[in-house]
Amino acid sequence: MNAYNKIYLDDAMQTAGAMVDCAVNVLGCSAKEFNSRFLASGIAECFSMGDVTCVAGRSGVELALEVMRLTGSNVSISDCVISMSSPEYWAGWTLAHYQWHSGLSFKQLSKVGLDMCSVAAMFNPMHEADFSVFCQRADDMVKERMESSPHWIKHIRKLHGITQKQLSEMTGVPIRQIRAYEQKVIDTSKAESRTIIDIRRCLHMGVE
Repeated sequence: MNAYNKIYLDDAMQTAGAMVDCAVNVLGCSAKEFNSRFLASGIAECFSMGDVTCVAGRSGVELALEVMRLTGSNVSISDCVISMSSPEYWAGWTLAHYQWHSGLSFKQLSKVGLDMCSVAAMFNPMHEADFSVFCQRADDMVKERMESSPHWIKHIRKLHGITQKQLSEMTGVPIRQIRAYEQKVIDTSKAESRTIIDIRRCLHMGVE
């Protein structure tokens, strides 16, 4: 499922590309540092959801300056020339496309190693390939991370020191079903919403 309406995709990609290029090549912020600032600023979350004020309402330069301001650095520039051929522009452009394509947030992508720094490092020779090649590589990285990491129910349950039996008793969800979720036999994204809401509440995760 795509992250937001496709009509905003081209603008989002150009904005993200210009934002990263400006941050790194004009403001002198490393791609790794700017990625951290982007996530911490709150703008990444808005961008992930297709907030028009982020993906199309401001230029990439304006967004780069806003990220810096929101994370404690009030910088200004009088002139800025964006290079659409730089690895940084390609990284922002490509990440925006894949984020929309996958429906995952920038925070989730960073956790699997798809951040501005690592994607910029893929510029050669990936920028000459069809976008589907990058998508396949990214999909493999996401899949590998998901398969190697514990399911969110198991992870949060253990943090709270709750056993599967206790979670079952607290939620009314059969223990075999909880096991199936944790072993990824059943995809929780396709489970009944009431069941997942009950589990989230029990694990003090809130309900979105």
